[in-house]
Amino acid sequence: MPKSMTGFAKVETECAEGKIYGEAKALNNRYLEINVKLPRIDYTNEQKAREIVRRYVKRGKVDITIKWDRTSTAYGTARINEGVVRQYINLVEILKQGYGLTGSLTVENILGFKDVITYEENNCLAEDILLTAVENLLVKLDEERTREGELIRTDLARRLEEITRSLSEIEERQPLTAKAHEERLREKMLEVTKSSSIDEMRVLQELAIFMERLDISEEIVRLKGHLDNFRDTLKTTEPMGRKLDFIIQEMVRETNTIGSKSNDLPINERVIKIKVEIEKMREQVQNVE
Repeated sequence: MPKSMTGFAKVETECAEGKIYGEAKALNNRYLEINVKLPRIDYTNEQKAREIVRRYVKRGKVDITIKWDRTSTAYGTARINEGVVRQYINLVEILKQGYGLTGSLTVENILGFKDVITYEENNCLAEDILLTAVENLLVKLDEERTREGELIRTDLARRLEEITRSLSEIEERQPLTAKAHEERLREKMLEVTKSSSIDEMRVLQELAIFMERLDISEEIVRLKGHLDNFRDTLKTTEPMGRKLDFIIQEMVRETNTIGSKSNDLPINERVIKIKVEIEKMREQVQNVE
């Protein structure tokens, strides 16, 4: 089943640390390109987040953004730097004994000194919470890509049927066209042989060679094979965009050959229809992973 390379997903999760917001955007790209933006201190988990993306996406450009709206308790904790306080007290005693100063320290005095209060800021979101948010985001993105991929598959299947119908009409008409063309050529060649000394056997040999060059039966068989290959590929679960693109190239090649060999108007009209459908299929396949 094809998956689209394009998609958008958004998730919001609440936990004890606050709210986690995730956003994912996928676009067409020839190869896999991953851009990850995580909370400020969480860059150590970027590689793990990338591995999660690789499990779900094989081709395309993927932008992942995780934001953390912390609760008040998650911001950090204020603590007394006991070592610094003891140093200040010792310095006061030194001043009293060495310089004969008087007075005493108060809480207000101590709190005004530098580095007495330390603040431990919590900027790091727990790894399991972060990676779970990334996983949930990729699951939702994968659902969106699968949904759009099903729409693409439906459209491709419909166009395959249109091509098959036109090709069947070409196949039905081809023997009649070839026979009529051969009869016209024979009549003209007979006229030539009656009015000149040209070897009739040589003329018939040239006629056979010329008719063989106009034969499109092999191209019809090969194009049918490419159509079957395309259908079978759509049923697989592996990434198929590149393979489908290669098959379309072969379909274009066989269709062009049929058109160049045929000088029958109804056949050429159907060749044009096939080309139009193939071109529309090519546009759709450019969006398949």
